[in-house]
Amino acid sequence: MGGTRTNRHRFARGIPLPAAETTMKTPRSAFTLLEIMLAVTILGLLVIAVSSTWSAGLRGWKRSNTLAETWQRERILSESIAELAQAAVYFPDRRRLYAFRLEHDSMRGDLISFVTTSDALLPPSEAMLVGLRRVTLYLDQDADGQPCLMIQNAPALQEEEVAAPRTGYALARGVTGFAVRLRDIRTEAWKEKWEETDTMPSGLEFRLTLAPLDGTGSEMTVTRLVDLPAAKLAQYLPAEITPPEGTP
Repeated sequence: MGGTRTNRHRFARGIPLPAAETTMKTPRSAFTLLEIMLAVTILGLLVIAVSSTWSAGLRGWKRSNTLAETWQRERILSESIAELAQAAVYFPDRRRLYAFRLEHDSMRGDLISFVTTSDALLPPSEAMLVGLRRVTLYLDQDADGQPCLMIQNAPALQEEEVAAPRTGYALARGVTGFAVRLRDIRTEAWKEKWEETDTMPSGLEFRLTLAPLDGTGSEMTVTRLVDLPAAKLAQYLPAEITPPEGTP
């Protein structure tokens, strides 16, 4: 009996198994069309997301850079105007050589003119005006037709009616608005028109509107108030002071 079982066992092991059972399963070496399409879709979404993030960051950087440039222009321009105004002087004179002049124009921008001892914004070609000069600030267009804030320098002790035409210089491009008010030292009222040619205002307020130079973004408006220290002294001066010898 034992030999019979052994022979049967040996015989059974010799019987070949079905091919389906003896064939080993191997991993697939290719992707299906659906898997390829899904991978391409995911990759496309990733590319779009990265591109959108990069574009948004780049636009934000450009806006920040433009804003910083506008702020820088505004700061330099405001400081220069403030320096001119703080050094303004006034002396009573029958010819009103030291009088403040303010022309208000809501459409084209204001014009302000006064005598100052500051040398700020004085070009080398007009160095002879160092010490005392009349400055006039107003809006105009440069040679390219761009709006800008202009400055004009003239001898202080020379009547405007007989003065030769002066050259205006562009202080800053992209200035689309310039408004000025003067504070009456007697009433503390702010005035857009100055008719008190026999006195000096105690304060000057100016408002600047600047547009980005690259044409993008929105305009920036800044208002600044400047006290005029010489006004307190000017109100105690006699009605008329004779100009120094040798002056016109």
